[in-house]
Formats: sequence, structure tokens, C-alpha cells
Amino acid sequence: MKKLIVIEGKEKYQFEDIKSLVEKFINSKYYSMNDKEKQNELEKRALANTFKSNYRIKRISNNENEFKDDEFIINNEITYILSMAKFNRIMLLERKNANIFGRYIDNSIKNKKSYF
Repeated sequence: MKKLIVIEGKEKYQFEDIKSLVEKFINSKYYSMNDKEKQNELEKRALANTFKSNYRIKRISNNENEFKDDEFIINNEITYILSMAKFNRIMLLERKNANIFGRYIDNSIKNKKSYF
């Protein structure tokens, strides 16, 4: 079994790393885009995922950790994928020993709202 499993509706995908997951769910050329093109692609994808909902799209700064439950976060490809999971567009499973998304969790913050 590969490190990441994504379930989208009735489809199941397996990925060895975050790069292949991003290329599948955002754009196959994402990592060859410049920063402006990446932001445009994330905004376009976020709009498509929030089109018929009351969710708001939000870009957050690196030092910001407050957001509302109805906000689809598109700071980068990681927040986009996690927002997809947050709003049940995908189910994201990670092998326990993979530590791909786990490394983004700040365990030093106690009793605060988690990032996702």
C-alpha cells in the first residue's frame, strides 16, 4: 500500500508522495508554474469546489491562525488539499508511518483551534 490514499466519491487513488497527489487534484503542471499561476490555479479550483455552497474562499498569511469554519483556505497546495478534506470533497488517509501531513501539525499549541 502506498503512503496516501484519497477517496473521491466512488473512486480511490493511491499516492506515494504529496507531489503526485497535487498533480492529480490540482494540475499536472502545478510544480512548473510560477507563484502567480499557482495562486490563480488554486483560486480557480477553490471556486469550482465552493460554487453551490455558502463557503468563502480565504487566503491566509503565514502568521494568521484564525479562520472561520465556512472558509475554504487556499494559502498553498497543502491548505487546498486539506480544505478539500475539510469540506468532504475528498477523504484523505495517510499510512501511520508516512508522516506526510503529520509534520504540518504544531503540537506545541494546546487548547487552540487546530489549523484544520
